Amino acid sequence: MAAAWAGALAASSADLVRRAWKSAPERGVLLAPYAAWAGFATVLSAEIARLNR
Repeated sequence: MAAAWAGALAASSADLVRRAWKSAPERGVLLAPYAAWAGFATVLSAEIARLNR
């Protein structure tokens, strides 16, 4: 369940970066690390779930 929530957060963050980039590219650059971290958290959470089956 945590991996699904993390995936939703990553998708939302990526969309936020996309929209921020359209309005001002420097804003998108500043938000990109957060989206990357959310993507990493998704992968990490899914891997932990897979290993704990």
